[in-house]
Parts: sequence; structure tokens; C-alpha cells
Amino acid sequence: MQDFCVADPASPAKVNGLACKDPKSVSAEDFYFSGLHLAGNTSNTFGSKFTAVNVAEVPGLNTLGISLARLEYTPWGINPPHTHPRATEILSP
Repeated sequence: MQDFCVADPASPAKVNGLACKDPKSVSAEDFYFSGLHLAGNTSNTFGSKFTAVNVAEVPGLNTLGISLARLEYTPWGINPPHTHPRATEILSP
């Protein structure tokens, strides 16, 4: 049993998520993301910008089933059709 499993993207082993980093090499940066405050470029066909934060950006989220996102719209912008296999999406204004 373990409290956390920080992702080790360099490991060839694949488990429920990514293989765990050696706990001795885990740092605070493995649990931090600083980009959600930055405005995205919405000058595209959909008039929207999606910024994802998942295990690729925050290795400490590995195996927790958690991700975050920032979605920005221009007036009349849309969220393009998409799917979430094995996941749920909840949007809040």
C-alpha cells in the first residue's frame, strides 16, 4: 500500500496509469502546475481554447483518476464535439 504513485514517464512498465517513480526522487514539482492562470488563444475555428492538466503535466495525479481543465470561449464560441472514454466530464460556469 502507498500514499501516492508519482508517474515515471520514462519507465517501460505500464500499470493502472504509469509506473511509479522511486519515492526518494519525488519532489514538490511533481504535484504542481502553474499554467491555468494564462489566457489561451481563442482565435480559431471554434472560438475556444482548452488547456488540460492531467498526469502528463502533474505526475503526482498518477492513478488518482483526476484531471483539470481551463476552457475559454469567445462570444458564440463552442466546445467541439468530443468523447471521454472511461471518464466523466463536469462543467461549471
